[in-house]
Amino acid sequence: MRSPFRRLSPAVLLVLALVAASGCGGGGNDEDAQALLDKAFKQPIDSADLNADAEIQVKGNAAFSRPVRVEVTGPFRNRKGKLPAADFEVKIGGGAQTVQTGFVSTGDRAFIKFQDVYYEQPSSKVAQANRSLASRGDRKSSLKALGLDPRKWLEDAQTEGDEKVAGADTTHVSGKLDVSSVVQDFNSFVKRSGGAIGGATGQAPRPLSQSELDKISDVVKDPTFDVYVAKSDNTVRRVSGHLELDVPKADRDAVGGIEGGSLSFSIELSKVNGDQQIEAPAKARPLSELTGSLGATALGGSGGGSGSSTTPAPAPSAPDSGAYKRYARCLDRADPQDTDALQRCAELLQ
Repeated sequence: MRSPFRRLSPAVLLVLALVAASGCGGGGNDEDAQALLDKAFKQPIDSADLNADAEIQVKGNAAFSRPVRVEVTGPFRNRKGKLPAADFEVKIGGGAQTVQTGFVSTGDRAFIKFQDVYYEQPSSKVAQANRSLASRGDRKSSLKALGLDPRKWLEDAQTEGDEKVAGADTTHVSGKLDVSSVVQDFNSFVKRSGGAIGGATGQAPRPLSQSELDKISDVVKDPTFDVYVAKSDNTVRRVSGHLELDVPKADRDAVGGIEGGSLSFSIELSKVNGDQQIEAPAKARPLSELTGSLGATALGGSGGGSGSSTTPAPAPSAPDSGAYKRYARCLDRADPQDTDALQRCAELLQ
């Protein structure tokens, strides 16, 4: 069975990192634009409604003949010394193949949605992630302590004019992305935060080697960015970017014949510093129920022991292994875009 968990964790990681980047504190030719970016990236964004969209196009590999799109929507709220509270709906698709899933965190509890059923990470894993975060002390404006310094990613800033974004009057600034700084920073972020990421999502990403980092910088062409800064409070309301990839001929066999491609993304924030409320799902099952029946490796996470979960037991009883097998067969037959069919599959676990 093709599981969305393998794809969910990197997507969540990317979104959380970019959300954090948009709320914290290059050179260029436009001094006013530089000063505005300096000010904007120092303004705290403690909560907001997120709307993120990324599209990846790949050339030279038949498996990626159509663009892959990742959409993430939902509210988030930072919590001091704990995982951010968030309720993200995630949609990943290319052509007719679309997977809908999600991630919920209250700061003390974390859940991953597999189709229409929520599964809770073991409480011990979440507590471990929070201890890792709390050990760093007050990090309200300390992305640099995690290895991230998003302001230095932006070069050659220029003011483009005024635009309306997410209901706010903003100033539009454009420029170029310093790819080397971006990949080095994200690698530092992964190294320093792998434990917390693994506790939240069940899958800790692997840092890249120096040779891999160098190759990324070499293959990226013409990276650009756009930042929209609210006139009312100087907070970032939208960050977007585009880059092209050109894989050297000598390396194409190692990546399945991929010749190159492109990445476009947009992250928009509305209701900035509002009263976002995030609650735990009313009905959830321990993640170990799912990983134990379908295999932890296929689901991209260890899941942990069921004894550490605080999730209420389902009524009248947990599904048996036969129910999981029927659920898996149902998902394989269902059209990924047919939400009624997916719901019927989920009902096999109830």
